[in-house]
Amino acid sequence: MTEDQSTPDDAQRPDGEPRFSFTDKRKVNPEDGSVRPSGGTPAPEGQGSSEPVDPIDAEAAKLYEQAEQGEAGSAPADAGRVAELEGKVTELSEQLKREQAEYVNSRRRIEAAAEVSKEAAVGRVLSALIPVLDDVELGRQHGDIAEGTPFHSISQKLEEILGSHGLQRFGAVGEEFDPNLHEALMHEDAEDVDTATISLVIQPGYTMNDRVLRPARVGTRGPA
Repeated sequence: MTEDQSTPDDAQRPDGEPRFSFTDKRKVNPEDGSVRPSGGTPAPEGQGSSEPVDPIDAEAAKLYEQAEQGEAGSAPADAGRVAELEGKVTELSEQLKREQAEYVNSRRRIEAAAEVSKEAAVGRVLSALIPVLDDVELGRQHGDIAEGTPFHSISQKLEEILGSHGLQRFGAVGEEFDPNLHEALMHEDAEDVDTATISLVIQPGYTMNDRVLRPARVGTRGPA
């Protein structure tokens, strides 16, 4: 702000007040971003500035031009970047779904294999106890395990516990012979029947959850 003695508004200025004028000394033109020559007054058109340009002003003008150009061309670049990121998100989402499905399938296979291993282990234990059950059955047949005795109570508890793990006894006189379940150790020909039936149970059979641990050893009667 400088005092100017030749202000044309003297008629409207009260007496005694100083005259002032305002000069724009900004070195970068805010309208077009060009660098103004030092001194605050633009150089005449077609004539170069006699004073050197401040490097800071030149850099500011350059940054201004780059900002304007960036604003003009940023929309397509941003749109392309967004499309690229959306494609990447879709790709990663599909990969995550595949990995989750693979994890679920792997977990099911592991659980199924563990269940098969567990059932096989229980089957081996039950098969090892079948001879003990044979002795218990022989003891009943010979009257060695009478009802009301401690041995009778123990044998019942043993059979109940093994039954809770899926062990079931099968094979009785009068049942139809099934080669998948029964092992015929002897046979009696009979013309009065159409199918072979069990006439004697030598050893009962045992299953665990529909799996045959030992076939019933029997004698049969039926057609030759």
